Amino acid sequence: MNQHLSEINEIIEICNQMIYYIKKYGIIRANNEFYCTYKEKISSFLEENKLEIDDYAPFAVLKALYFKGTSYTVSMSEANMIRDAVINIKHDHFSDFYDNVFISHREKDREHVSAFIELLYAIGIPRPTVDTLESAIFCSSHPDCYIKNGEPNLDKIKEQFNSHKHTFFILWYTDNYFESQACLNEAGAIWANGKYYQEILEPKFDSSKIGGLLDKQPVWFRANDKYRLNTFKEQIQEMFSISLVTQNAWEQARDSFISKLQVYDIG
Repeated sequence: MNQHLSEINEIIEICNQMIYYIKKYGIIRANNEFYCTYKEKISSFLEENKLEIDDYAPFAVLKALYFKGTSYTVSMSEANMIRDAVINIKHDHFSDFYDNVFISHREKDREHVSAFIELLYAIGIPRPTVDTLESAIFCSSHPDCYIKNGEPNLDKIKEQFNSHKHTFFILWYTDNYFESQACLNEAGAIWANGKYYQEILEPKFDSSKIGGLLDKQPVWFRANDKYRLNTFKEQIQEMFSISLVTQNAWEQARDSFISKLQVYDIG
């Protein structure tokens, strides 16, 4: 992940902690640990990225709510204003860098999608670990990424659209996809919310079925197209600030993915 994106996400999380604290105790004082940590990190971040611009609205909000004296308190409305301003800075200045991948697909196609997720890992999207449980990929059918037992399915999907995180949406097109109203609803939400997306077609899928589902400016490609996959890899590496994999490692992962598509089709 881009370093600046990681830093501003950390600041947003501190803002969330301040809001949680205020919900519990009513207010937060200017000498509180959370607020002091926020001040230290936001000051450094704004200075490093040259965002201390008086006529820039988010900076003006943060400047007005930067309390130095220990007698000051931060209310819930002020904490929310701080968080919103930080999120606006993220959207305004780091929109080309991404946090997450959302794969819109039909669960019937989980074998192909699982192979695709392994390809994303090979490119450099991080796997969830014991220390970092939250996956960078949201996929409702994959054990690394799916919704936990007992959590509301639709609510978790909505969170992906409403989160402050920058999410890259991938639509995995098959006949099964177009038979699912839930999948078509996801595609509609991606378009309606102006999300950045990539359409990927399984090898045998009839492209004429796409019709006018989404804006046709973005170029779709078939999942077994080696050259388009090469370009896709470069795209992902740039969007997520991923270190380059060796050419041999990439070609092995790419060709293994394409072979799995063929095997599953035969099965």
